Amino acid sequence: MWKKQPDNGEVARLPGNGATPDESAARLHTAGVGNQSDSLQAEQVRLLYSHLPVSIAISAMLAAILISIQSSVIDPVLLFGWFAILGAVLIGRTGLFIAWKRQASTTYPADTDRWLFRFRVGIVITGIVWGLGGILLSPARDIAHTIYISFTLAGLCAGAASTLAIDRKSLMGFIVPPLVSHAVFLAAEGDVIFLGLSAMILLFLMFLLFSGRQSELRFEENFNLRIKASENESRLLQILESSPIATRIADAASNRVVFANSCYENLIELPAGKVIGAKPSSYYAHPEEYTEVVKMLAGGGQVVNRQVEIRSPGSPQWTKWVLASYFPIEYQEKPAVLGWFYDITERKLMEDKVEYQAFYDTLTGLANRSLFHNTLHQAIANAKREKCSLALIFVDLDKFKPVNDQFGHGIGDLLLKAVADRITGCLRESDSAARIGGDEFVVLLPSVGVIKNALKIAEKVRHELNQPFEIEGLTLNISSSNGVALYPDHADDAEQLIKRADIAMYYAKTEGKNSVKAYRPEMSAQTNQEL
Repeated sequence: MWKKQPDNGEVARLPGNGATPDESAARLHTAGVGNQSDSLQAEQVRLLYSHLPVSIAISAMLAAILISIQSSVIDPVLLFGWFAILGAVLIGRTGLFIAWKRQASTTYPADTDRWLFRFRVGIVITGIVWGLGGILLSPARDIAHTIYISFTLAGLCAGAASTLAIDRKSLMGFIVPPLVSHAVFLAAEGDVIFLGLSAMILLFLMFLLFSGRQSELRFEENFNLRIKASENESRLLQILESSPIATRIADAASNRVVFANSCYENLIELPAGKVIGAKPSSYYAHPEEYTEVVKMLAGGGQVVNRQVEIRSPGSPQWTKWVLASYFPIEYQEKPAVLGWFYDITERKLMEDKVEYQAFYDTLTGLANRSLFHNTLHQAIANAKREKCSLALIFVDLDKFKPVNDQFGHGIGDLLLKAVADRITGCLRESDSAARIGGDEFVVLLPSVGVIKNALKIAEKVRHELNQPFEIEGLTLNISSSNGVALYPDHADDAEQLIKRADIAMYYAKTEGKNSVKAYRPEMSAQTNQEL
């Protein structure tokens, strides 16, 4: 249905550090690309020290269990003397961890060498103490207790290999002293079982060293890939920032903006500090559209060049139209949605203006003749399908020409606008009006039922138009002659319905004006005779 229309047709910051893409790229190049070995070593130090508390705790617990098991076969002085030495070493390493923890946030790349050296010294001393334990705490010719020592050392070294593999020197410094010294001790016993156990320990040592080397290489490879990914991500952000198209990245899980270039900030008219962390859907005129986009992307679909209406969620108020394309990406190792937005507001407004001029009367805002005919044909098709009636009221103004001649076209135009307002004010929500000529209007009444209902609305329109109009200090009096025709009672199609409503209006006009007439079949016959 046709309704009355109006007359008128800072640089993006990266999350977490507040830096621009260029600044972050330079920082990444300095810290991760130009000095990649320093970054790798810093990562090694961080991981080694982060595992240190667990390593110390396990060493202490294993030593306590070992003391309790071996106390029946080893001299207590020797036993507790060794335990005291190990305890002192572990306490020293605990102090080292605390010192590193306090300075970790302010550690410079140049300091990593010193912290790594201190860690290696501590781990080597720990390995030597365990190596002494493998000799001093193994009773001669006691297979059961000796095998227990062997399994304890093997388990200790296997567990340590998982955390120390990222630094070959630390790994060798810890596992070589206990395993080699214990293997030598076993070989010195001379018994074939001890010799076999010694060989097994040496083979196990070789396996740990080999697997540790492979783990170290994988760590370096993964680290280099992370550096490369960070470098590529930073380069991507630089490209997006320099793009003339508004671009933003939203985290898929939190549905928050994590990157926006300056064009996007200009598009939504918001400073950089408020863009990051905002919900993308808050700028959509219809937020459910963005929810639909996310679902389509999650299902493997594509969303390209979709026209989207965006609005300001606050003040000042604005409305814009964009062509939006969305792509699923990974940003900062998390699923995200990349959005490109091409501003087509000017083009959209121009299209709307052209469409408005094509289908609406620019003076009154009512539908014009073209839109009226299209809508009438559609309404008749609906009425035929639903087997219901519709009515058409043909409204012709009385005494309009004298007003226009006496006071000019300016006053005449204002009067026509006022007439349009009064007509639409008489209609139901489902009804609609159109201006099809100079002082001619039509009203479409769908689902009107019987002719009596249509006549009631036509009479209401006549009564309203018969009231004085106050325009530019003038009191103007006009009236209207209204003709009513009903589909399918009076006509079989749109053209016939218009013609018969016009005939009824003609009779209202010729019989004194300012009246309402319903079409009667004899009106057509009489009109033909007069013609």
